[in-house]
Amino acid sequence: MRKLFRIVLLAAMAILLTSCSFVNRMFPEKIDPDTLNYISTVVLNSNLKIKTVTYTKLFNTEIPGPYTGTGSGVIIKKQDNFYYLLTNQHVVMLSVDYSHRYIVEDVYNNVTAATLVASDEAYDLAVLKFESTEDMHVMELATSNPIVGELVFSIGSPSGKHNIITAGKILSYNTINNVDYEIIVHDAVIRYGSSGSMLINDSFEIVGLNTWGFDDDETTVEEYVVGGATPTEKIIEFLEANGFTVE
Repeated sequence: MRKLFRIVLLAAMAILLTSCSFVNRMFPEKIDPDTLNYISTVVLNSNLKIKTVTYTKLFNTEIPGPYTGTGSGVIIKKQDNFYYLLTNQHVVMLSVDYSHRYIVEDVYNNVTAATLVASDEAYDLAVLKFESTEDMHVMELATSNPIVGELVFSIGSPSGKHNIITAGKILSYNTINNVDYEIIVHDAVIRYGSSGSMLINDSFEIVGLNTWGFDDDETTVEEYVVGGATPTEKIIEFLEANGFTVE
């Protein structure tokens, strides 16, 4: 069953990686087949789909809230049977007026509940914790931000889909109103709902977390947009500021 699953993933990946030309962006650099094989068989095991639901309680009766959302997350730590998942804060915090519940789904289609262990609005980053007996891959964080022109891969589960992969390059570092630091702009195109998906280099390290999408006439084809990511140095800063360590 897993062999069939991986074959399907490889086929899907071959199609999705052509999205660079699909959005009229030239991508002359050939990608090593070993790199693609590693991403499709190892890195994908660290990608999880997140569903967030809201609720309230009245006289010990749970009442569903009006907000639900989906996003992506990437495993950054394992401790015993517990995995820790990095994502965006806006994926897991939909409203201050409601309680939240989190459900994560791995590449084997296992679904389990998760709990929030760290969250910071200033960084728009959060960490979820969940228990699983599956052997899932733990991604490492790069120690420095990627350079302009560097090859990167975006891997996530946008809008409730699973394991969407694109390739591209770092375009620039830009300032935006949402945060007080420069963010990564890249053309490993993402889709609406890609928040929390990982941006990795060809050494399979996390160099950023996709948080924003940029929509303009030159970059948008149907649902695909140029990505804006929180750089790895800010991710590490967030983790350290919230007392969270990765080995």
